[in-house]
Amino acid sequence: MQRNIRFFTLRMPFFALLALLLVNVSCHKNDDSPGFDLFYQREFSIPAGIGVFQVHHFELKNIPSRYVESLQQFGKTDADITQIITKEASLSGVFGDADLSYIDDISVRVFQENDPTDYIETAYRQPVPLDPGNALPLIPSLADSKRIVKNDQFSVDVVLRLRTTTVDETAARLVLVLKAKF
Repeated sequence: MQRNIRFFTLRMPFFALLALLLVNVSCHKNDDSPGFDLFYQREFSIPAGIGVFQVHHFELKNIPSRYVESLQQFGKTDADITQIITKEASLSGVFGDADLSYIDDISVRVFQENDPTDYIETAYRQPVPLDPGNALPLIPSLADSKRIVKNDQFSVDVVLRLRTTTVDETAARLVLVLKAKF
């Protein structure tokens, strides 16, 4: 009996480590589905002195989608595209010295300019780490934004909730990479 207990206690950490490894490997979703990337980068300014008691919207309007050109480049039609999802997104300071620690949470939404209330959230970060530095990676949403991005132009709303009042004006850059799947 003593031998069986010792065998079990020696093997238990091994089995726990093996189970942890299997769970960790199975949780990483590798998206190798066919498709092409749509890359968008826009700069905007976050002014000094905006406070914590309001939600701040920064609308980046009339962004050329280049969707039709990408379809032609890859020899596809709109019917071939099953969905357009966010592959990656980030917000960073343009000059490398920005401190984004005043942001509490962020939402990036795409919409058509004629109806800003009909939007799709493409990326978010809630809560933002206390010290993100100059670059803030955002979490891609799984929402299909094809109905908005397939048009010639679309707009982006960067929605910020702040944890402190901004002290300096920040030149910010939004990078949004979408994947059109077929």
